[in-house]
Amino acid sequence: MSENVLKINHLTMQFGGVVAVNDLRMEINRGEIVALIGPNGAGKTTAFNCVTGVYEPTNGEILFEGKPIARNHPTGRMRKLYAGTMGDAYRGRIVRNTPDQITRRGIARTFQNIRLFGSMTVFENVLLARHLRRSSNVLTAMLRINRREEKRMREDAMQLLRVVGLEDVRDERATSLPYGKQRLLEIARALATEPSLLLLDEPAAGMNPQETEELGTFIQRIKKQFNLTILIIEHHMNLIMDISDRIYVVDFGRLIAQGTPDEIQNNDAVIAAYLGGDEA
Repeated sequence: MSENVLKINHLTMQFGGVVAVNDLRMEINRGEIVALIGPNGAGKTTAFNCVTGVYEPTNGEILFEGKPIARNHPTGRMRKLYAGTMGDAYRGRIVRNTPDQITRRGIARTFQNIRLFGSMTVFENVLLARHLRRSSNVLTAMLRINRREEKRMREDAMQLLRVVGLEDVRDERATSLPYGKQRLLEIARALATEPSLLLLDEPAAGMNPQETEELGTFIQRIKKQFNLTILIIEHHMNLIMDISDRIYVVDFGRLIAQGTPDEIQNNDAVIAAYLGGDEA
């Protein structure tokens, strides 16, 4: 049987009178690559921000490996639905994990707009993220007991740079890299936190067709190498169709279709709305 890594139940995110995500439901099983697609402004990144603790959902629930990382008290019709599907014990219990808590639990992400530490080197960006998994504390640092752990972390950071092909630029400033390599560095930094679920927000943005094809091969390789489950937002439909196990399609924050790449490609509504060209 498949095992849910991430389950989104009736997620709604509202900003004033604007409903960015509207009653979204998704399930991602261990070892899958799942895509979330839709036009600009469809609510894709907002959904990512709810999963990673940037936003507190207006309504709904997000479960990671069977445990809630976000839950808000449903009202009206939603209250009846939750009472019927999850029992009274769940009603009224608000849950919110902060972004750092969610990262520690095993969810890492990249960003639509690259967010590297520009004043740091390539190596320092990865090493800083690796420190999330350190076991040393102030006392062990004072006693210099953590030297062995620090050495191991530096070795781990270098290994990740080898994996993504950035070992030869380890001492360059992160923001001096070409755009495509900055994207790879963001992925390396996310991998340094040892995630089981990796969220990629438009990783092919700004890449040419050859770089995009190479990125697809790279994503499939790191999925196997690091035993990852991956949720990806992307506008390059060739990439999505090549690497995804399943696809969710949203429009104006609402889910309009879901299925395998073949099913999505043959969905008339999706074809009309999103797949008229190479990009959605």
